[in-house]
Amino acid sequence: MASLKQAVSIIKAGGVVAYPTESFYALGADATNPAAIARVFRLKGRDKKPIALVASDEQQVSRFFAADKVEREVARWHWPGALTIVLKPKKRLAASALGSLRIGVRVPKHKLAAGLARLVGKPITATSANPSGGRPTKSARRVRAWWPNVPVVAGACGRATKPSTVVAVDGGQLITLRAGATKI
Repeated sequence: MASLKQAVSIIKAGGVVAYPTESFYALGADATNPAAIARVFRLKGRDKKPIALVASDEQQVSRFFAADKVEREVARWHWPGALTIVLKPKKRLAASALGSLRIGVRVPKHKLAAGLARLVGKPITATSANPSGGRPTKSARRVRAWWPNVPVVAGACGRATKPSTVVAVDGGQLITLRAGATKI
């Protein structure tokens, strides 16, 4: 198991770690580093389906994403929490490496997940720590079985049994892209 301090160093050096969230383990990498994001895609065996991110707080989100009035209001009501909002990234994010020009981001309630993004100083990837098409897991042992060389951050996942709800705003209207843990 890796400590939070070790995980921060690994991510800042372009590596990937597995870390607990409100629901399941996630793979974390620097969202501004295209090579690190490519490692996440290779680990998962995934095509270019977009990868969501977690940020430490609304201030970190505003440094890396543009949000309109509706998006900011939705965030105020539901963050921290299991709601991913699809936003337009600013140039500092590796949007094309993440698989989309608009990226889903959330501010998690899980203190370790939010703390990891805070200590890294930027959003980190938050795709579930399982091979593409597989079931997400709350088990550090299972993550280590899939990827023995990926450090797993010590900690427990939260109680949520569903992934985050994903929403986007189009023409001022809120659209649910994936129903999940947060009711909209």
